[in-house]
Amino acid sequence: MINNVCAIAIPLPGYSDLGTANAYAVGSGALTLIDTAPKFPGSFESLRDQLNQAGRSIADIERIVLTHGHVDHFGLAARIRQEADRPIPCFIHSEEIWRVSASTYRAEIFDEAAERLMALVDMPPEEVEKIRERFSLFALLCDPVVDAQPMEDGQIFEGDGYRLRVIHTPGHTPGTCCLYESGQKILFSGDHIIKHITPNPLFELKKELLRNPEYRSLEAYIQSLEKIRGIEARYVFPGHGEFVEDLPTLIDSYRRHHHERMDRIWTALKKRPRPLYHLLDEVFDFVPEYDGFLAISEILVHLELLVEEGRAELVDPGPPAYYRAIG
Repeated sequence: MINNVCAIAIPLPGYSDLGTANAYAVGSGALTLIDTAPKFPGSFESLRDQLNQAGRSIADIERIVLTHGHVDHFGLAARIRQEADRPIPCFIHSEEIWRVSASTYRAEIFDEAAERLMALVDMPPEEVEKIRERFSLFALLCDPVVDAQPMEDGQIFEGDGYRLRVIHTPGHTPGTCCLYESGQKILFSGDHIIKHITPNPLFELKKELLRNPEYRSLEAYIQSLEKIRGIEARYVFPGHGEFVEDLPTLIDSYRRHHHERMDRIWTALKKRPRPLYHLLDEVFDFVPEYDGFLAISEILVHLELLVEEGRAELVDPGPPAYYRAIG
């Protein structure tokens, strides 16, 4: 039995692999809303109606806490604050504030850094254009959060019927956080833990904006998995799809997945040095249309660790850049 948690599942048209975008209203009095879902047509009405069906309303929301700065997690924050017609503080890890800012969404999301990366991996122009189209949609799915407040690891949010502790779990993004409600032993995991897919530790294009310019997504993600392994969690409520009951087993499956992915990339490079785009058919069984960036990102974050471990090396900086396997 779960008390004081209203789970809100918002459909994601065109993103069937994610299933739903999940938000969670926590509390028996004033509410903390964890994530908001994106700004698809009808998404706000769905969130409002699900709150109403639980006997709550937008007016009950005291604060918004965002697990990270992707549009499917903060897209409705501005609309919710507008509807409440009063100040609602919105919190996100300090590493993510730039992602939800107005300046970020005034800028071109597919920028020069993305163009350079696509040239380095030797992605064909027609595939680059598909990614550019996909990126252009993101700005339509959110309104920026102009005054987001920073939160940090260990920070506590509490109210009637709950006490949430922030757990910084970088990997999916540098500022990704989970929230742990110790009374009922619930972990709200955002995109750090998802039951039906393996979350992507995304290659970070804007490392110059990070505290650690040497940040490596997969290395951080694996460390973050170990950070939460020992948490006593009856339920894990993720940012997408169904809840999780056996956290350690799922973490073990993630570790196996990433180990197998690294071996698959190494084996492909062992055949001959190549730009990374030309590994896709050997590394992935299937890459959905418009998901080329996610596929390249996954190869890149695994390649960073292969290079660090001495199992691969850059042989021509390009563009395009050529890598080869060692050993």
